[in-house]
Amino acid sequence: MKTDILNILFSFSFFSILGWVLEVTYRSVRDKRFVNPGLLNGPYLILYGTGALILMGAVSLFQESHLITKALAYFAATTGLELISGFIARYFFHVRLWDYSDQRFHYKGHISLKFSIYWILLAFAFEYLISPPYQGILNQLAPVVKGVFAAVTLSIMLVDFLTVSINHFLSLTPKEKTLLETQFIDTARPLLELPEVAKLSQYNHHRGKTRLEHVKEVAYLSFLWGKRLSLDSEAIVRGALLHDLFYYDWLHEGPRLHGFRHHNIALKNAREITLLTKKEEDIIKKHMWPLTVVPPRYMESLVVSLVDTFCSARDYLSVKKQDKHAKAVAGCVGSESGDKQK
Repeated sequence: MKTDILNILFSFSFFSILGWVLEVTYRSVRDKRFVNPGLLNGPYLILYGTGALILMGAVSLFQESHLITKALAYFAATTGLELISGFIARYFFHVRLWDYSDQRFHYKGHISLKFSIYWILLAFAFEYLISPPYQGILNQLAPVVKGVFAAVTLSIMLVDFLTVSINHFLSLTPKEKTLLETQFIDTARPLLELPEVAKLSQYNHHRGKTRLEHVKEVAYLSFLWGKRLSLDSEAIVRGALLHDLFYYDWLHEGPRLHGFRHHNIALKNAREITLLTKKEEDIIKKHMWPLTVVPPRYMESLVVSLVDTFCSARDYLSVKKQDKHAKAVAGCVGSESGDKQK
């Protein structure tokens, strides 16, 4: 199989969806009710997309091998992927996507001999029944069709994954929530009280959001990630609040190639209203990476860049479920700073 990047992305997307259909059918028939499997909310399973790519590689490597060698290779590939995925879901997301504890010869409920045999049989079916016609269809599809399908599917999957990750990793106890909100407000207030920053409330930025609402959301989510990763939270908050400090409706006016230029405009404006550390400057300048080409110098910059991308994609994909912590703190900070501006 031609292993160019477009085919890889298309195949991952296609088999993630096909695997979801397979799992939904199996589990729904078994449980006599509709079951939406997997960690994410949409109609795709990353495990199957990843497994398909691994099997494609294994089929290519062991095409001329003995049947037993193939079986062992498929066993290692499929069961190994299932074991790793089970551990990731259990110990990072605190959920069990499947449980083989009621099966004989299982290992911590993540894998079992019975289902390992099923996966080997499915791998042979993939090699002889699925891969040949799929390869023919893949070669016939126009690159633009594969590109659009992969881009749309992967964008939705990314937003879905980040949403689930945020809900799990950033879940807070009431005590933690109160403490972190207080820290965030104390850090953000000096900048939010500046008229140059408050002015951002006059500009629409994304669907249904002003620029001020956007930078506060990015700042708070980045702040939470920074706390979880033991990063410089003050630099994260200040850099994130100033990352879109420009004063025009970028959808209808402003310089050409806005996406490639506005980070420099924001950095220039930020320097005029406050002193910036090197880290804060890097956060502002690199928040559009990889459009900025030069990668972030600091982990704090990378966090803000990823969160900004996530928030922007979520806004335009109309995912209505907003982060409750971000909304609560944004409202709290907004009301406090707003009162002082009057």
